[in-house]
Amino acid sequence: MKARSLDRIAAVVSVVLLGALGLFTFYLAQVSNADGGSRVPRKVPPDRPDYFVERMALLTMNDQGEPSYRLEASQLQHFPEDDVADFEDPVMVSLDPARPRITITANRGRLIQGGEEARLSGNVVLTRAATDRAAPMKVETEYAVVLPDEDIVRTDWPVALIQGGQQLNGVGMELNNRTRQLRVNSQVRVVVPPSAPPAGAPDRAEPAPAGGTR
Repeated sequence: MKARSLDRIAAVVSVVLLGALGLFTFYLAQVSNADGGSRVPRKVPPDRPDYFVERMALLTMNDQGEPSYRLEASQLQHFPEDDVADFEDPVMVSLDPARPRITITANRGRLIQGGEEARLSGNVVLTRAATDRAAPMKVETEYAVVLPDEDIVRTDWPVALIQGGQQLNGVGMELNNRTRQLRVNSQVRVVVPPSAPPAGAPDRAEPAPAGGTR
């Protein structure tokens, strides 16, 4: 066989091999695209959480980068549609050393707006530590909104407040821990315990003699 014929055969074989290689590469690209499309994550239904955490602890910071509040819960679930997080058995504790420490417990809670607001419900109990000017305080209600950045707790629900042996009941409250001011909105009723009798005084009046006095 002549050399020219061998060159022609080699050229034809090279073209065929290059064409087959190109077709095989195209096939692999199509298969890869198909597999990649099938691996695209499905959207989570709006009524289902995209993740959950058990026995969590979350620390929020103020504008100065200092600890503001600590949130602990037995379980947290995040819902992607509204970007909210629901949690169980929350405990919120204020951490600013320049202000009276506040501890809030509840049965349930929800974080919204990226943690700027916490909504607590079910047996909400707030306790504030004593200060040099005020006795410890305890507030009970069924629903409260906590604004950690502003150090404010408010509610529109009935509240029962106990401080220094006195009890106050009302509807609606706002506690500003920065200014240490408490406001009860309406239907305020204060129960003041009876004052203790002077030392040495009888606990009760002695009965008059039978028949009275002459």
